[in-house]
Parts: sequence; structure tokens; C-alpha cells
Amino acid sequence: MSGVTLKPLEAEYLAALKRTRFKDLAPLRDAGVGGPGLAIGPAWAAIQLHGDRFEFDPFSDAYAFVIPVRCDDPNTPEVVVPQRIIREAAAVDLVAFSANSGGWARRFGNATWLGAVEPQYLTPIPTPVWRNPLNWLRAECTGLCLLTRDSRERYRILSLLDAVLAEDERHAQELRELLARPWLAPPVLVRGREVRNAA
Repeated sequence: MSGVTLKPLEAEYLAALKRTRFKDLAPLRDAGVGGPGLAIGPAWAAIQLHGDRFEFDPFSDAYAFVIPVRCDDPNTPEVVVPQRIIREAAAVDLVAFSANSGGWARRFGNATWLGAVEPQYLTPIPTPVWRNPLNWLRAECTGLCLLTRDSRERYRILSLLDAVLAEDERHAQELRELLARPWLAPPVLVRGREVRNAA
């Protein structure tokens, strides 16, 4: 790829990936991540956390796995061939995560989900939704992992799906509560009509 200028995001990720050795991936393999998850290209990198964001820091003692978040359309995770998109589409962000705790942070906060799903018409199979990137990798990169803590955006993404498959009953309850929450809206009145307050 000589003569090709990479975007800074891709360049950061590829530099970290180049320094990653096969033995660095042992914690992922031990955690149950198989071939499809390893094919995403996890990098082992020194990072510095800043709330829910991270930056690469070669002088840090804190290490995490870093994977690219790829998508075709920033408005929807629906695509015709999900597995191709998560491996070949442009990276819109990076996510760093722990193989121990499942905790994660985004590089810039551009991505609101990790993964891709088939079109949601004609009653597709329920979409698996994972709590964290590690579980998504363990599941061979199927379904989605929500990467935003904004409840409105989480609602928007989930409401695009025909049916959701949660990790367990507790996770299902969290997702049901998120989807059941009524969004506040102002009343719509008609000009010229008297408005009466309820007693």
C-alpha cells in the first residue's frame, strides 16, 4: 500500500495491530473468542482512559484489546451481507475492551453500535444484542453490541430491529425497560380553541 495515505483512525489501529503478537491474543482465546472473532483483527495496545474514551499511549501500563468499528450506513446497522461489512467497510471508530471485565471505551465516540444485521423485513431471526464487545466477539461477531449510553440512541437502534435476543433474563429486562420507556412529548393544541387544565 505504498503511496496510499491512511486516515488517522486506520493508521492508529494498523500501527497497534502491527505490534500485536499471536501470543498477545491468548487472553481472548482463553475467554472463548474463536476464529471469526480473531479475524476481526484485535490489537493489543497500551491505552489511557478518559471517561468513556481512550487514546493510545505507549508510556501507559494499562493495556486493552482494540478493534475497529466498521459500518456501511451511520443511520442503520441493516446491510445485505453483515459479515462482509464488519470486516471490509470503513472504520468509523475504534473500541478498546478488557478480556477480563468486559469494560470498554471508544476512541472518538463516533460509533453507537458494533456489528451489522440483515435487513429487518420479512420476519428475520431475532437479532442477538450483546452487553459488551467481548461477548460479541465470542458470538462470532453476530448481532449488535450497543456502544452508546445515550438512552434515546439505544432506543432508536433497538427499535430498528424486528426482534431482539438478549443474553439472559436480566439483560432482557434491561432492554424491555429501555424499549417500554415512553418518550415525553409536548401536547399538540389547536390554535383558537380554549385550553382547559385538568383538575
